[in-house]
Parts: sequence; C-alpha cells; structure tokens
Amino acid sequence: MHIPRTLAVLVVLLAATAAWLAVSTPDMAAVRLMTGEMAPARTTASGDLPKGPPEEADWRPLDQRTLADWHGPYWLRWRSTAPTAGNDADRALRLSLRGASRLYWNGQPLAGNGIVGRTAAEERAGRIDIVRALPPSSGAGTDELIVLASSHHQRIRLHSADALALTAPAEMLYGHGIRPWLVAALATGALGAACLYFLAVRRGRSHVPGARLLLALGAVGLALPVVEASRSLLGYPYPWHGPRLLALLALHATAAVLLPAYLARRFGVAVPTGARITYPIVIVAMALLLPGFDTRSAAVLLLSLLVSAWLLLRAHGEPEERWPILALVLAGALAVVIARGAFLDGPYFLLLAVLMGFLLLRHAAQLRALDRHNAKLREERARLSLQLLQRGIQPHWLMNTLTCLQELIEQAPPRASRLVESLAEQFDRLRDSSTRQSIPLEDELALCRNHLDIVGLALDRPMTFHVDADDTGLSLPPGVLHAQLENALTHAGAIACAHHPFHLRVCHEPGRWTLELRSARGNSPHQGRGTGTRYIEASLAAACPGGWRFVQGADGMDWCSRIELTCAS
Repeated sequence: MHIPRTLAVLVVLLAATAAWLAVSTPDMAAVRLMTGEMAPARTTASGDLPKGPPEEADWRPLDQRTLADWHGPYWLRWRSTAPTAGNDADRALRLSLRGASRLYWNGQPLAGNGIVGRTAAEERAGRIDIVRALPPSSGAGTDELIVLASSHHQRIRLHSADALALTAPAEMLYGHGIRPWLVAALATGALGAACLYFLAVRRGRSHVPGARLLLALGAVGLALPVVEASRSLLGYPYPWHGPRLLALLALHATAAVLLPAYLARRFGVAVPTGARITYPIVIVAMALLLPGFDTRSAAVLLLSLLVSAWLLLRAHGEPEERWPILALVLAGALAVVIARGAFLDGPYFLLLAVLMGFLLLRHAAQLRALDRHNAKLREERARLSLQLLQRGIQPHWLMNTLTCLQELIEQAPPRASRLVESLAEQFDRLRDSSTRQSIPLEDELALCRNHLDIVGLALDRPMTFHVDADDTGLSLPPGVLHAQLENALTHAGAIACAHHPFHLRVCHEPGRWTLELRSARGNSPHQGRGTGTRYIEASLAAACPGGWRFVQGADGMDWCSRIELTCAS
C-alpha cells in the first residue's frame, strides 16, 4: 500500500514543480542582461545633485557587496549590445535596485523611481522593482543605462545589493511575474482546503495529539507563498525588502522546527531532552550567524529535512504513512543541495504544500477512523451496560428474592428490613456502574458484597468474601467480578458457596495486574462457557483492547478464575 502512495505524492510534487519551472523559466534568447559599473556621485558647485548623466566618473566594476554599503548619491551604469533594427519595438527595461533612482537611457531621461536625495530627509524611497518601456534603439551598437541613485532608508544591512538591469520584450516582463504564482495559488488553495477539512474533522475534540503542531506548520505553508509573492505581484518601497527577507527567514526557521517536532510526536519517536533543546538553538544560530539570507534559509531547511528523515527512519510501524513523507523530505533535501536559491524561490513552498496536504489529509483520515472505532466502543459499552443491568435483575433471581422477602416479613421482620435495604442498595450500585466505562476496584467489591448479603439474608447463612489486596488504585470494567460471583452461585449453588468462601487475590507488577478469584466448584457441564463468561470477555475487550487475558477452570476443589490486565490504571 505504501509504494503506490509514495509514488503518488512524488508524482504530484514533480508535476507541481514542472509546472512552476515551465512558466517561470524565461526565454533567455529574448533577455539581455546588462553589464554594470558603479561610481560615487559628486554634487555640483552649488551643492545640488547633477541634472543629467556625468561626463566623467570614477567608474569601477559593479561589486554587489560594496554597493550594499553605499547610501549615496551614487551612479550606476549598465551596458548591453543593442538589438538589430526592427526587433526592439516592444522592448522594456526591468531594474531591481534598493534605492530611489533617476534613469537615463542612451542619454534620454526615463520615468524615475522615488526622489534621489543627498540625505535621508531629501530622499523619497523608490520601489524595489520597476519596469519601463524603452524607446527604439538608434541602431547597431551599445545601449547604455545610467542611474543616479540613493539608498538612505536601508533598515537592515544586507549581504548583497542584488542590483540588476535587463531588457526583454514587454509582454515577457509583465507576464513573467504573474504566471508562476498561478501555480503557487493552486497549491496554496489545495493546502488551505486541506487545513479547513482537518479543522472540520477536529472540531469538537478537546485535544488531538500533534494537531496544534500540524496546524501551525500549515499556517507557515500558507504564509510562505504570500510573503514570497509580495515582491512579484504587489511590489513595495525598497526599505521593506529587509523586513520581508527577515519574515521569510523566520517562516523557514519556524517550519524547520515544527516539521521534526510534529513527526516525532506523530510517530512516537523518543527524542532526548538535550536534543530537543539543542536543535532549536542550532536553527536560531544558523539563522543569525550564516552570511546571506539565502544561505541561512537553505541551511536551516536542509537540516530540518535531514532530521525529519532521521526521525522517520527511527520510527516503527505505519509504513504506508512514513514512506511517502520520507520520500518527500529526501526529495526536498536533494533539491536544496542541487538548486539552493532557485529551490527557495518557488519549489520549496510547493514541496511544503504537497507535504502538508498529505499530512493533514492522512491525520484527518486517522481521526475519522478513530471516530468510527470510538463509536463502535460506545455502542458496545451501551450494550454491555444494558446487559449488566439485566444480569442484576434477572426475573428468576428477583422472583426468588421477593418470595423470600415475603416469608421474612411474616417470620423475621428485622431480616426482611435489611434485605430491602440491601436490594435497594444493589439496584443503586448497578444503575451507577452501568453508566461508567470503568469503576474503582473498591466499588466493584462493594457491589459483590452487597449481592452476597442479599443471598445470605435470603438463606439465613453468612456468605464470606475474603479479599487479599492492598490499596491498589485499580479500575475495572463494571460487573466483571460480580458476574463471576453469579456464575459460582448459579453453577455451584448458594449452599456450597456458603460453605466454601470466596477468595480474591490482587497482585500488582510493573505494568501488569492479576486478579485471581477462587470459589466453590460446580458440577454443571457448561460451566465457564455461558453468558457470564461472554459478558466478562466482552467487557474486558471493550475496556482494554489487546491488553487483557481471562482464563478459568477447576483447580482441585476450587473453581479458579484469573484476569490479567496490562492497560488498567
């Protein structure tokens, strides 16, 4: 079963990734990257900013790390080979720059971006990405873009300036930023639907192990594409780029902590306390100390995926659940190593959407299966409760008791009064026990002694019940000892039981309880195979599935019944 399921999730992941790559990979033959240079800008003699491109400047090759520390004003110059005539009518320029800028294309001004200033007070921040339509080139030769920029409002120091200029057909530049996010929107919508389905299944449950971790991971999976797409779809002033990168890093680190935590909880993998403390500290240290946001995000995600794979390999059982998850996390780890930054730009949250969708749907399916199992247990419990009441007021036994009561009223009124009190007490105890799944051993013993009191008063013979047990704190399904007493009274007879006292011994070992009840041995050929035995076995099965054993048989002059429990509280 796990092989088809594993192949299915991998096919879904590959299809989503292939769709993303198909629409996000541009036709590089139509794209022209421009070679960049940079230089400080000098003010005029009057202290003003230059009005046009400089005639002279201290040009040097564009160094992204150095430029990240420049606040300006400064010059940037990009050059590229001009297209052949007739092939540039629909060309456009895309400029990515963290700063306000004035643009000059082949010496002609283009629409600017914000207001360049000598100080932060003079500057009005521009948008981080802009697209400008370009006039036709003059012919063969070199196109030149010169930019006067300032970056006084950098809120967070970044490792690289990531300044970029390129030209491409306008349709490509405007459409290229939207199409990939249609794929992401489908994946996010599917993840959102899985979250809503899980919440609907979880509704009304006070506590579901791992549910909060899973929902938190789902929230991260929904937030990641929204934050990631904000640059391409909405854009923003350049001072917000640093906070956006911090938000992405925080989401990556959160996912890196939540995913292993959920898998350890879901599959019951024991993790030492030291590892639980050390792992988040390592994630935080990597997120703070490694250079570059992409490096930090890639490192924490790779560590998270490798730790998740290790946890899945350590878990036991449920291969149909573990192997699909293991295949996804290993595929993600391989992609991080090979693609790194490209993986973070899109396929990562596609992986998270597929993984989270699978986890949510499988967790919800398990909750529904648990609901069905609990419903069966409730039905069984209701049936057993009714059977317990029926056994406590069997018409034959009740008629004999009432006949005896009538005789005692005439012959021994005090005994008759005690019999009425004991009978009322037994009905009260039976009613209370029938509404509970388990009762303390003390309550079960009180029910047994109460029943023996009624029998003893009717016979005018004491019925003895010895109990060898400490203060155990043991709980049992209601009526299991009471049914054994009734079996003895039915098959051995009340007179024999009066001469041969009942004796119960309760033993407690680590993780195990043993109850041994000895009574008079009867001569009935059906002893041990009747309704009472079926009731005891059904009660134990409903209360302790897989954690009980009930055996009985003759042992010399005794009839010995033995209950062994490994799930009793």
